[in-house]
Amino acid sequence: MRKHEDNASHTQQTPLKRPWSFAVATIVFLTLLCANFATAVSLLPQSSPTSAYETPSTFDARAILSPDVRKGPHHTVLDEVLPFRHTHRYRITSPYGQFEAYGGEMLKIRIQEIQAIATMDEEVNHFQSVAAGATHAILSPFRFMLDLVHEPKETLLAVPRGMWHMATRIGEMAVGERGNLEDPENTELLGFSSVKRQVANHFGVDVYSSNRVLQEKLNSLSWAGYAGGAAVRLATLPIGGPAGAVLTGTAFSTTVGELLRDHTPEELRHLNRDKLAIMRLDDSLIEAFLQHPWYSPRHETVLVQALFEMNIVKNRNTFFKVATSARFEEEALFFQRIAEMLLSYHQNVKPLEEFVAIDDRLLMGLTRDHTLIGMLPVEFLPWRAELAESAETVATWASAQQVKKVELWISGKPTPRAHRELLAKGITVRQGAMDYLTFHRLANASDL
Repeated sequence: MRKHEDNASHTQQTPLKRPWSFAVATIVFLTLLCANFATAVSLLPQSSPTSAYETPSTFDARAILSPDVRKGPHHTVLDEVLPFRHTHRYRITSPYGQFEAYGGEMLKIRIQEIQAIATMDEEVNHFQSVAAGATHAILSPFRFMLDLVHEPKETLLAVPRGMWHMATRIGEMAVGERGNLEDPENTELLGFSSVKRQVANHFGVDVYSSNRVLQEKLNSLSWAGYAGGAAVRLATLPIGGPAGAVLTGTAFSTTVGELLRDHTPEELRHLNRDKLAIMRLDDSLIEAFLQHPWYSPRHETVLVQALFEMNIVKNRNTFFKVATSARFEEEALFFQRIAEMLLSYHQNVKPLEEFVAIDDRLLMGLTRDHTLIGMLPVEFLPWRAELAESAETVATWASAQQVKKVELWISGKPTPRAHRELLAKGITVRQGAMDYLTFHRLANASDL
């Protein structure tokens, strides 16, 4: 009877086959649903170590730069801004060639340099004097030696006082080699480099810049000035302002500008060495900093002067220990800017008590009321693994040292994600710090 019922049941269901087809459809649907769910889960940040952080991305210059920075009379920043190391690479086109800048600070400097190049081309009619300048430079040492042989007494009495001062540079030249961005010793002793420094200062550019096009223009113009050509009408030309936009105010800018204009690299190194000794740095650390391959005389002088003016702040040697870790030109500029920002904060916001290097690599300032201050001269701050690790290290150190408040001053701004994560660690963020510290106003710097 059971067998008969089974056969009957089978006979009735066979023509439609609905249960079987429904089962297959259900299995397929569930399989797809599970696959989609697995895919969706795999995209969530917590499911993958790499997606827990914001990855470096390509930016559009039109979205992140102001119109006047992105495009000017003599330059255009290309739209695509690519991630590069810990910053971004900008590409700039101009009638004078294509330039690259790594980070927002170097971008500002390159744009200023392009403007100076344009001014030199448009306003200075010096080409007829260049040949005369070169001839004068070549002949002058031979004329001096010839006169010294035939009329030694008269020649020595006729030597200007500055010539004897020039002789003192030779000792410093023998101590260390000149950097790639410094003029050769012979042009220094001839007096050409002195003219070049004056020209660079007048146009508001760095005489030690790595911009090769700018160096060619400076050399060309300076040869004409060296010859005394009247065509070089410096007095009637617009002045470009401090090279690289020194941040900390008129007095500091004036001091640094005069040092760079009036002193040779050897003299600057000698002055910087004396100041570092007054700060009681070890001789080995002094030489490691002054002979560092990525610090030009300008980087060294700005940084040393900034730290020298913070004479009441303890542990200044800590700053130089961390600064010697610079591996590229943009990192040397990075530490220079940090020094300027900390000096401006110390003078105009709140006095610093000491410098601290947390975990021997995170350089920060500590105020007298136990506020921990970090400076970041960067235009973007995404939430990346390095930042997460640093934030955790700082938060742990601050807690152990009973620091009352931790502040991070950023020249640009963090991403929303980075802002949330930093606040969660107890770190207050101030964006637009560069504008505030430069112009001493709160208009462009606000707590997020």
